[in-house]
Amino acid sequence: MARSINTSTWAAIDGAASVNMAHLIHFALDTDQYLTDYMMDIDYGSNTYESSEYLLGFSDINESSTIRVGSMSIELSSVGQAFTSIFLTYPYVGKQVIIRRAIMNSTSNAIIGDPVIIYDGRIESFSMNEGNSNSTISIGVASHWSDFEKQAGRYTNTNSQSLFFSGDKGFDFAANSVKDLKWGRA
Repeated sequence: MARSINTSTWAAIDGAASVNMAHLIHFALDTDQYLTDYMMDIDYGSNTYESSEYLLGFSDINESSTIRVGSMSIELSSVGQAFTSIFLTYPYVGKQVIIRRAIMNSTSNAIIGDPVIIYDGRIESFSMNEGNSNSTISIGVASHWSDFEKQAGRYTNTNSQSLFFSGDKGFDFAANSVKDLKWGRA
C-alpha cells in the first residue's frame, strides 16, 4: 500500500533515539467504535479514540507486492459486555476496520503530523475464547481481496426467486425452457 508520511511526522522520527507511538483503531460498525492502545484518549479526525483496557493487541501486519488476501486478528477482552453485545447483536461481516499508527509528542501527548494507515480491511469473523482466568474476543480481519473469488448474484431457481419475490412462479419452468435451445445447429 502506497503511503506518504507527513513532513512533521518524518522530522519527529528522523534521527530520534526513541518515539512514542499510538495505534488508532476504527471499527466501522453500526455504531462506530474508536480504540487506542495509548495511555490516554486521543482526539483525531473529529473522533475520540478511547484508551481502553479491552484492546489487548493485534497480530503482525505483513505486506506483499503480490495480490493476495492479507489477514490479521485483533484481540479484545470480553470481560466488559460492550463488544460481546455488538458482535452478537449486529451484522459485522464485511464492516471496515482501519488501523493507523501515530507518533505522539512526549510532553503534550498530541499527535505529531498525521497518523499513517497501516491496515485497512474488512471483518470476516469473530470468535470468543473462554478460559479459567480470562475471556477474549478474536476478530478476524482480511484485506479487500478477501471476497475476490466470491460469486455475486443468485441462483435462477424457484427457491432463490421466492426468497426475494414471495409467490412468484417465474422460475418454475426455467429448466424446461433450456431444452429447446439449439446451439450451433439449424
